Amino acid sequence: MKKITWPIVIGLTLLVGCQNTEPKEETKQSTEQNQQETSAKMVTKAAFPYPNLLSESEQSYSLLVIGDNDNPIEQNNKITEKVNTILSLPELEMSQQAYPELNIETEPAYILFDQAGVIYQGKNMKELTTYLEKN
Repeated sequence: MKKITWPIVIGLTLLVGCQNTEPKEETKQSTEQNQQETSAKMVTKAAFPYPNLLSESEQSYSLLVIGDNDNPIEQNNKITEKVNTILSLPELEMSQQAYPELNIETEPAYILFDQAGVIYQGKNMKELTTYLEKN
């Protein structure tokens, strides 16, 4: 038993010691590209004054609804299939205090965001659904 164990231990030690721990050149390049893309996204979000309103993915949007308390927007399937995050504020004054740089002047208001900033701002839910269907 001892005669078999020592060659196995020595063989495993040699195998472990001879493995290349340096990543391949392709892996290094893709990692650097991912880091550059991530930093570019962070710069874009940092430039927008309210990064918490921005969409988290390229395939969906984020929506800020102001003052439309009568129509629960979460029940509208045409909107929820493309909008990932919905934030509703009941009053215009609240939205003006929370987000003064958006210059919201009327109620109701629907503001749609992608990963970079505002892409749609309107007063009518039908116009919003039409915009989402086209884009």
